[in-house]
Amino acid sequence: MRNWKLSFCFAIMLLFANSSLAQEAHLISDVPYRNLVHDQFLKSKSLAQGRTNALFDVFNNPISLEQKEALEFLYAFMPLSDLAMHNGEYVLAQAKTALQAREYFTWGKIIPEDIFRHFVLPYRINNEYTDTARQVFFKEIKNRIKGMSMYDAALEVNHWCHEKVIYKASDERTSGPLTTVRNALGRCGEESTFTVSALRSVCIPARQVYTPRWAHTDDNHAWVEVWIDGKWYYLGACEPEPELNMGWFSAPVKRAMMTHTVVFGQYQGSEEKLQLDEKFTRVNLLANYTSTREVPVKIYDINGKPAAKTKVEFMLYNYAEFYPIATKYTDKKGFCSTITGYGDLIVWASKGGNYGYQKVSGQSDDTIIIKLNQPINRAFTETFDITPPALQAIPSADPIKAATNNIRLQQEDIIRNRYISTFIDSAASQKLAISKALNLNEVSSFLINSRGNWKEIYTFINTLANKDTANGMAILRNISEKDLHDALSSTLNDHLKCINAYLSVDKSISKNDFDKYILAPRIGREFVTSWRSYLQKAFTKTEAEKFRNNTQSLIQWIAQSIKIDTLNNYYNVPLSPESVYEMRVADKYSRDLFFVAMCRSFGIAARLEPATCKPQYLQSNKWIDVLFEKQIIAELPKGEVILINQSEDKNFIPQYYTHYTVARLDKGQFTTLDYEFDQNLKTFPCTLNLETGYYRLMTGNRLNDGSVKCRIEFFNVEKGSKINLPIIVLPIEAQTGILGKAETSAGFKSLDDIDFMLSCFMNLKDKDLVVAVIDPDKEPTKHLMEDIQLVKKAFDEWGGHLLLIVAKDKLNKVFDPSVYKNLPSNCFFGYDPTGDITNAIDLMCGQNLGAQYPQVSIINANGKIIFYSEGYSIGMGETILKNLK
Repeated sequence: MRNWKLSFCFAIMLLFANSSLAQEAHLISDVPYRNLVHDQFLKSKSLAQGRTNALFDVFNNPISLEQKEALEFLYAFMPLSDLAMHNGEYVLAQAKTALQAREYFTWGKIIPEDIFRHFVLPYRINNEYTDTARQVFFKEIKNRIKGMSMYDAALEVNHWCHEKVIYKASDERTSGPLTTVRNALGRCGEESTFTVSALRSVCIPARQVYTPRWAHTDDNHAWVEVWIDGKWYYLGACEPEPELNMGWFSAPVKRAMMTHTVVFGQYQGSEEKLQLDEKFTRVNLLANYTSTREVPVKIYDINGKPAAKTKVEFMLYNYAEFYPIATKYTDKKGFCSTITGYGDLIVWASKGGNYGYQKVSGQSDDTIIIKLNQPINRAFTETFDITPPALQAIPSADPIKAATNNIRLQQEDIIRNRYISTFIDSAASQKLAISKALNLNEVSSFLINSRGNWKEIYTFINTLANKDTANGMAILRNISEKDLHDALSSTLNDHLKCINAYLSVDKSISKNDFDKYILAPRIGREFVTSWRSYLQKAFTKTEAEKFRNNTQSLIQWIAQSIKIDTLNNYYNVPLSPESVYEMRVADKYSRDLFFVAMCRSFGIAARLEPATCKPQYLQSNKWIDVLFEKQIIAELPKGEVILINQSEDKNFIPQYYTHYTVARLDKGQFTTLDYEFDQNLKTFPCTLNLETGYYRLMTGNRLNDGSVKCRIEFFNVEKGSKINLPIIVLPIEAQTGILGKAETSAGFKSLDDIDFMLSCFMNLKDKDLVVAVIDPDKEPTKHLMEDIQLVKKAFDEWGGHLLLIVAKDKLNKVFDPSVYKNLPSNCFFGYDPTGDITNAIDLMCGQNLGAQYPQVSIINANGKIIFYSEGYSIGMGETILKNLK
């Protein structure tokens, strides 16, 4: 009887529990979409079967229906890198905190379901190395914005972000939000990733917006959009303004040809879909910022028939190459189109090795007809004049609100700099160097550049045994500055301690090659992990010796054991070598990283070739290419191309990406070779050893208005050939018009509070005067300062004055000109406390008041203004020089 009663009670409880679960609210109420998510979740489970327990055991825990559906959504659409490098506890924590924030804030109840799941729930923003930022930020920000409107809360979160981080250019690897905070700086992609993370942590829908390339100047930019009460607004990440829909990029973005975002999952919003994939959606946001037009394209094959499923790239000239800002595929009628701005484009179509292209005018509204009939291997030259969209006016901020905002910005600078003051200084760095008998400057450089991560680097150096000092310091020399920001002492020690497990296969290898290609933990653009010990333990001594004695056996093992997936790692975050081994699935780049890591783990010198990223290993002092698709190794046939500087100006040295690039044709598309940091190209003539094939040399010269004179030379490289190839940068006529008469009596103060006028710096040997009114904390000014330092030698040879005047209300107490280490000798810093210089230059040039900084002008010896520019521009140092006399 007693057992019967117990069984009955248990049955009632179970029924009640199931009934309660059935009554729980769904996170995804749309049944067809919920089914789509579940189907995609099952695909992810199959893809990640090498990590089933680590990822999916979390479903065995007691979780709510909302949490379960949130987990399925995140797993369904997460990229391969996250399936490889996260675990179930991490993903569940992201879901729980997102749902907690939705309950905590009043606006959580008004956010539509689809907006929440695509722009709040996802922890990943772009290609950063994800961390636990959501939990940390929610805890720190929630009370600060409690009770605010959603609009005001978004502004306040950006002020919090500015307290933490400011802009600094860096390499392409994107730091995680917590690393960005720890180091108090980031490039625009990192600032915007950090800011979106902060906004999502407090349930404000946000997305990173990206212009892949500007039309009017080189480079790109990223910022943030926030969803407030049914509408998307924009803001500059870590750059608070008095209102939303304001930022230094408000004027440049009106000249943009594309702005887009990558949405986590299959997004069904109204924006144009540039790419709709199983796991993500790329949407076009340009209409939020400027006037747009549709560019329709019709593609015909070599036989004159409509070419279906043809890849069509809409391209901009930028950094001396044609860069795709949108990619579409034609329908069965050979048709596709995209929405873009009113500037010139190159439309490039390719299929099956055939290709065709055409320049499209910014004013054209015709359907563009392209035939895939471009002859391959024909040597010829062509030129293009490429015009960007026109400059447009933008409204100025309310001066009272702007002044109030500037006061807050200065207070936030103080907060951030107080934190930065806790970083190690040069005295403590040198003390460590002396105690370890190491080079003072080198140790100081490593520690100062490690910023908020200095304790990890300090610990690594301080614990080096005498026998390990040489290798330990070599490790630090062969990682990037960004690695110093987030490398763990334990990770660096892993590589140090395991290096002697397998000595170099090549007993005659140079110390330099050993340090760079065996010892170094950095391979490409991956986050550095402790892969050396992991891989050494993963294989037996017998297997390792087999790889060491015959690299072909290692290549075959990888080709046969690692499945290539070209679709699922859509954010292109490299998988760690450990994850590749565990998953046995990888994209090609991660597979190639894995090969290099395997080689180095077992004493074989290896690298990714800098220009092409092809995996190579060193044998008999020659680099051998690895061709995984063919499971072979090869010393590919090559020819010599000797680049010659054709300029009559002896001071002009063409710079890679600034003035020219070299690209190789592959399957109907030209791929630019990456020689940006190759020291051999710093002097001319220089020699490139190139694989045989069909190549393109592109040069460009940008005018003051942003338009470009572009020259393209197509040429062939044959086995054993030797080609002399001049770099011809088309000349442009210097701006000769007079823009206005300078008010040379306009006054400003030096930084030590002495009064000056512009006239004090005039008539220096009949030289022009350069005046730049700057906002030192903003990204456009930081680019200007970098650009001027790059051409210091040319400015010094010119010999005139360059005034760098901080704009009204933009001088904070911690401004320090000494951080600019390589400025021209005749630079002079000042401050414009009344705005006289700013307003005078505006008025002199016929501009509206409220110029965008930096505001750059050239005044000749007669007091006439011969050049004027304002706002964001890359390469301004060289542009100024082009216009000087």
